[in-house]
Amino acid sequence: MRYPIVIEPGNDTTAWGVVVPDLPGCFSAGDTLEEAMIQAEEAITAWIEVALDAGEDIPAPSSIDA
Repeated sequence: MRYPIVIEPGNDTTAWGVVVPDLPGCFSAGDTLEEAMIQAEEAITAWIEVALDAGEDIPAPSSIDA
């Protein structure tokens, strides 16, 4: 599954941010966009694993247009 993300640009003093709107509380950050994207993939995986362990439903990805 591929979840849409929101990218918050970084600069010299702040990290790049990535938020996954379909997964409440799922976000990541990195000093570069590439690092933030790698961290986002790990955050999504961890979020899903925790939800499954807790017996919770995994939300379906929304469309990019939504």
